[in-house]
Amino acid sequence: MTVAELIKKAVVNKQLTRAQANALLRHNGQHHSEGHMLFMLKHMFEKHLTFGEAHQRAIKAVGK
Repeated sequence: MTVAELIKKAVVNKQLTRAQANALLRHNGQHHSEGHMLFMLKHMFEKHLTFGEAHQRAIKAVGK
């Protein structure tokens, strides 16, 4: 399953808002690794972090 499919599934399951999903989908098109994106996605819906907080933690933990 791709990152984009996981993001869409999280919206359907009401784990993310549409705005959060759109931000993640735009972010996914940039130069970030799949690990970075999965880390952000997981922390946004499990720990209820904002996009910015999840991004900063992903940079520190996984890198770009």
